[in-house]
Amino acid sequence: MRSIKSKIFISTLTLFFIACGGESTSSSSSDSISNSGEGGSMARFALSGEYLYTINKREMNILDVKDASKPKKISKIHVPFNVETLFAYKDNLYVGSTSGMYIYDKTVPTQPTRIVDFSHAQSCDPVVVSDDVAYVTLNTGSKCWNGRSGVNRLEMVDVKTPDNPKFIKAVDMWEPSGLGVDGKNLFICDGNSGLKIYDINKIDNNGTVDVHIDLKESLGEINCYDVIANNHNLIVSNRDDIRQFDYTSFPMSEQGRIK
Repeated sequence: MRSIKSKIFISTLTLFFIACGGESTSSSSSDSISNSGEGGSMARFALSGEYLYTINKREMNILDVKDASKPKKISKIHVPFNVETLFAYKDNLYVGSTSGMYIYDKTVPTQPTRIVDFSHAQSCDPVVVSDDVAYVTLNTGSKCWNGRSGVNRLEMVDVKTPDNPKFIKAVDMWEPSGLGVDGKNLFICDGNSGLKIYDINKIDNNGTVDVHIDLKESLGEINCYDVIANNHNLIVSNRDDIRQFDYTSFPMSEQGRIK
């Protein structure tokens, strides 16, 4: 029960502070609008401008949160039954599912429109987007198709043209779950293998994008669920607690812990 509370607390608390504090300086910021919020990669909600988007098993709900004390449900749309996570970036919503990534155009914020389905192997599927690259972790966790199928890897997808995503590459991992990106730093919770931090090198060769990641720190003792990276501040949702790190330099320094 404690770990479940931690997962809810980290996403909600961080979303609240970033939303109230104005525009994030992190390149992993969900949106460019000044009052956009940022939750973890496992979140089933995303704040963008004056609207909050939430997903459940079959619906995406759109709420007007211009007045935070009186949120108003504006509309809802149907989504595929196997959706898991939601992430906002620029004019789009990226929905992770057990069978693929769905991209929705939110140019009309009250009525997002699905523009493309990007399929992958059947696995749990958190998604974050930064610098027009979507980072997708696939894992064979016990809740993903009862653990009978799936893969354990990181996939990278070029989403510069959202309605025509292009697969870049895949990297095998232990059992990755939550992840976050800030600038050139990629943070991944990789199951029993611990929290891993990679350096990102994106190369654009005449429109053909490649991404190289190099491991620069690994904390094997942290079997985490999700992370939120923002402006050199990393919040890690662990099995039994929430930990905070400063990644101004590496190795990171721990700043605090909530049991």
